[in-house]
Amino acid sequence: MTTERRLERDLPSILGELAMGPYPDYIDDVLATTAQRRQRPAWTYPERWLPMFEVARQPVLTPSLPWRQIGVLTLIALTLVAALAAFVGSQPRLPEPFGHAANGLVAYEAGGDIYTADPSTGVATAIVSGPETDSGPNFSRDGSHIVFARMLDTGRAQLYVARSNGRDLTLVTPEPLPLTPSLGGEAWEKYEFSPDGRSVLIATSKLGFPTISIAQSDGSGVRGFDVGMAAYEPSFRPPDGEEILFVGNDGFGGGAHAIFAANTSTGVVRLIVRSAAGFDLAGARWSPDGSLINYTTWDANADSLTSRTHVISADGTGDRELRMPEEAVWQADAEWSNDGTRLFLRRGYTKDFEDVRPVVIPADGTSVGVEIRYPGEMNAACCSAWEWSPDDSAILGTPTDVLGRPMQQVTIDPRTGVTRPTAWSSTSEPTWQRVAP
Repeated sequence: MTTERRLERDLPSILGELAMGPYPDYIDDVLATTAQRRQRPAWTYPERWLPMFEVARQPVLTPSLPWRQIGVLTLIALTLVAALAAFVGSQPRLPEPFGHAANGLVAYEAGGDIYTADPSTGVATAIVSGPETDSGPNFSRDGSHIVFARMLDTGRAQLYVARSNGRDLTLVTPEPLPLTPSLGGEAWEKYEFSPDGRSVLIATSKLGFPTISIAQSDGSGVRGFDVGMAAYEPSFRPPDGEEILFVGNDGFGGGAHAIFAANTSTGVVRLIVRSAAGFDLAGARWSPDGSLINYTTWDANADSLTSRTHVISADGTGDRELRMPEEAVWQADAEWSNDGTRLFLRRGYTKDFEDVRPVVIPADGTSVGVEIRYPGEMNAACCSAWEWSPDDSAILGTPTDVLGRPMQQVTIDPRTGVTRPTAWSSTSEPTWQRVAP
């Protein structure tokens, strides 16, 4: 066989061996390792079941926003906000319980019914009427409610609470109570709302012994508040009502009285001031912020008027007598302005009631104050017969005649001294509604 024929015969096998390349020494180890691993399923390769050229030519899509649904939800949200705003706007705004407020309605009694009147127009409306004899209306500190007494033939009374328009009438003292006047027997706010309006403080008596009762404004109950002694003229301390101020006698002052405060939670009683030897006192009232108290003291052995007005800190310190002109004889029955800077009181220039003048005096005692020319009698009416308007621009009062009988209500401008009779006819104790500015 020639060389040419042998090359022709062996050339295909030589070329095949060259194509396969050398066989690495580690190939057996690689095959042994990979044989133990599970192969990836063929369906996970997109190119196995989806032509790749179709995938490559598909456009990239951006997710579209559901504008219709978003618009509907936005409209619903706006509707809810508008409804909520309308509801909030329809609710009456309430003033703070102390300090200046706007002037609202005046409540009063007439013919055994309870009325409210607009001081600016004089228009009056009966809010509680009927055959019963109702009297002594008194507004809550936020002006939203009113409390009054329904007098019974027995001489006792039941207290009712209603909204300022007379609706939602609620009996808060199912058991009729005897109401206690002040120490001198004159007019007095025998009941008042707590600062938060949730309860009513009542000056009551038991077997002729002056006591204190507290009724819930919603009619849920009445409880006695025992201070361990006779307690006259109680009032809640502003601004939270944590104490009750009262005039009592603990036995250490002989026959004279003293001013105390009792904690409404613990019942602990503390002494604020005792009357000086030979003197007596009454008419204690908190200042609007509860930091001060004014009261009246007099010579217990005198046969004529000798009363003086004092201001003392709530802790019993800093007692001072308010100034008066040298020719004046007495002054008494001070009422705090809503800002706590002034007092309205009566000043007498005789030992009786022949010459009585209303006065606006600074509470800090820096001057004798400004006397108001009053065209009538002031006389013997006491205690709660005068009240500042919520904005302190006027003073509403019930003057008395020479016999001490109440007369037509009047308003006094403390700046100009101008006095005017009210447009409504009433001789009841004043109460002026506080409303939000």
